[in-house]
Amino acid sequence: MDQELKQRLVGAIVITALAAIFLPMLFDDPVSQSSRQINQLTIPPLPEKLQQAQAQKLPESTKDVVQKPLYQAKKSQNIEPSELADWYIQAGGFGVKENALKLKNRLRQQGFSATIVKQKTQSGTLFKVQVGPELTREQAERVKARLEKLNQLNSFITQQSERS
Repeated sequence: MDQELKQRLVGAIVITALAAIFLPMLFDDPVSQSSRQINQLTIPPLPEKLQQAQAQKLPESTKDVVQKPLYQAKKSQNIEPSELADWYIQAGGFGVKENALKLKNRLRQQGFSATIVKQKTQSGTLFKVQVGPELTREQAERVKARLEKLNQLNSFITQQSERS
């Protein structure tokens, strides 16, 4: 077949395909309005309980609302400022950090506020596991008793520093 004839046939096929695609677009309706329709959201009415709650009258003054306090604060103990200090319970001292971490994690699982304090000594580094701080020595004694009961430890109470 002749090369010119092949080119004419391919051109005719391309033009026919384009006409089949684009001609229906020209003669159809412009754009369907169904895709532009906006759905309207209907809000259901309020339940009766909420309507009644909203219908209740608001109080006119604070005296109508607050008759007496919701709770009574405990009377504070008379503690002299010189007695205020950070009281800690030392639960253990370890030369190996992993052992101190194990004890700290066990105490935290039991609800104690345990921390590790690193202290350098002449014989090396000491890792102290401490529970606290407590505000008074009496509170520290109670925590110490509970700590020893749960863990069979020989602990002692230390006083860190005075509060300013």
